[in-house]
Amino acid sequence: MGVQKSQIVRSATLGAAFAAAALTAGALVAHASPETIRWEVDASRGYSPDVVQFTLTAVTPTGRNVTSSPASLNVLVGLGADQLQGAGERPVAFHVQRDAGEFDCKGVAHGRIASGECVFQGSQSFAQILQQRGMGAAKPSDLYRLSVNDVGTRYLDELQQLKVLTPTVDELGRAAEHGVSVGYIREMAAAAPAFSKMDDLIKAHDHGVSPSYVSAVRAAGYGSLSCEGLVRLHDHGVSADFMGGLRRAGYTHLAVDEIERLHDHGVSTEWLAVLRRDGFGALTSDQLVLLRDHGVSAEYASALSAAGYRQLTPEQVVRLFENGVSGSWLAGVQKAGYGGLSVDQLVQLRQRGVSADYLADLRRAGYRILTPDEVILLHDHGVSSDLVHEVVATGYGEASPGEIAKMRDHGLSGSSLRKASALGRRLNVEEIIRLRDSGVL
Repeated sequence: MGVQKSQIVRSATLGAAFAAAALTAGALVAHASPETIRWEVDASRGYSPDVVQFTLTAVTPTGRNVTSSPASLNVLVGLGADQLQGAGERPVAFHVQRDAGEFDCKGVAHGRIASGECVFQGSQSFAQILQQRGMGAAKPSDLYRLSVNDVGTRYLDELQQLKVLTPTVDELGRAAEHGVSVGYIREMAAAAPAFSKMDDLIKAHDHGVSPSYVSAVRAAGYGSLSCEGLVRLHDHGVSADFMGGLRRAGYTHLAVDEIERLHDHGVSTEWLAVLRRDGFGALTSDQLVLLRDHGVSAEYASALSAAGYRQLTPEQVVRLFENGVSGSWLAGVQKAGYGGLSVDQLVQLRQRGVSADYLADLRRAGYRILTPDEVILLHDHGVSSDLVHEVVATGYGEASPGEIAKMRDHGLSGSSLRKASALGRRLNVEEIIRLRDSGVL
């Protein structure tokens, strides 16, 4: 194996603070070559007898990089399980061979912990392979990064087989440091063939975008989303189930920012399904957010639909909702014979405090069906259904709502109307009012 410049190491002992299962504490600033490489082997983690926790710490003039993971003693050639037993200090040495370079490590074992320093030699032949494959020239620090993360020819071959666009040496090192394994790349390639850039794979992995998430989103009808789009959706907590619900509700071509907005404003897929069922299925994302932000529930939309109001705009729905036009009130209005009213008429009645019971009582009084304006006129003048009943019963059922309101304004009651009827001739409304005002009635 070709040799790059060796990093001569100074003796030091690595404390137990670096014995984490998988740890990256800082980075090699500007990817400088390490001046010192410290190692630690911990056989007390409870693994099988031939597996230890192996930690490497590279120290540069500007920082340090710690890499730690379980390792088989077969990889640490020259270090046996028996050397990690017993009391007292004893010298140990081992060799780690990787495609991109090799480590010669020496130190001291004490009990089940051993530590010391390594000399690293980068592989010139592997550097030539990187150059031949179009990845650029590899510096000693690049070969160290690749060796530490065990990136070799198998990794390169897999990238080529999976049609990943040729990465630079730096991208290759970053992918390894960020945990972008061959298995992850393979699964992502199966889930989303469009993921062909190493930077995209690194970003997706860093943001927790799993191959299963990509597959589920794709199955939901959003297979054309870019890496950036998938990362944004995942970061906003948009689940694959939510994406599937959008598809079932007929929303298959929304932009990423529209999906985010729907999700962030609490639009549930169950709510969308009810809207679609009840005739509100062709709404834009802005219209859906408008309904949701104003608290319009699926039950409210169903009540409007049941009352025959299936072709309303979201703005009309919000206007009805905010003016207290409830489903039960609307049903009562229709039962009283006032179906087919416009949104403006419904809002006008509700704003003036006209109850469904009032409309029903007017109907039972035997008076004709009124326009909303006529109902409001009677209601505003305090005309009760009892007075209307007396008007009809005493033979004045043809009186206009304005005349009835005028009777109420002048204090006419059912008793007054009956007295007027007993005078021997039929009086008109104005005559009855004059008699009332003069105290005769």
